[in-house]
Amino acid sequence: MTMIKKKSLIVALISSFVICLVLIVNLIGYLIYTQLKHDELNSAYKASLQRVNAKMYAEHIEIDKLGATFDRVGPLSGQAVLEGIIRNDGVRDLSDICVRVRFLDNDGASLYEITFHPQEPSLGAFRSVQQASATHITDADAYPSSIKPESSLPFKKILANCPNEIITELKHGAPSLSGKNKWTGKFDYEILAVTFR
Repeated sequence: MTMIKKKSLIVALISSFVICLVLIVNLIGYLIYTQLKHDELNSAYKASLQRVNAKMYAEHIEIDKLGATFDRVGPLSGQAVLEGIIRNDGVRDLSDICVRVRFLDNDGASLYEITFHPQEPSLGAFRSVQQASATHITDADAYPSSIKPESSLPFKKILANCPNEIITELKHGAPSLSGKNKWTGKFDYEILAVTFR
């Protein structure tokens, strides 16, 4: 009889230990899950807020002198680039802007689009700032952390994965005047997200 009680006691202890271990593992898993979910919801909230900011503040953001060229000299030599000047006509400091620019054909259909942040340096311009760092120019001086109210920022972005038809037209210096699926020099842009300082 005592042998059965000892075996029962050992089985009960082992069972209790396994149950406690399962409960602890489940609790740890639940805590990890809630933290991941919190981070995911926080990211989704920030992205939603940036989109709402863009819709409400887009009327105060203008892109002037928007154009595409094929750079022949300088750090972006041999690259098709999109350039322009982004202007903040509002009253808020803009710490980040996300813009989508579409290249349009005669019918207004999108042939190519690029989504970018104008405040980020183009790859070639970043190299030139690094080379100029010996003259005490810092990245912070070259690339402002925000666009102040009533100010502007020139930008230049490399056209990655741009269709050969558009690159050929940029190399020749003149977009096509007509034709289906031909870029006619027209652009359309949309402010996708805005973050205020």
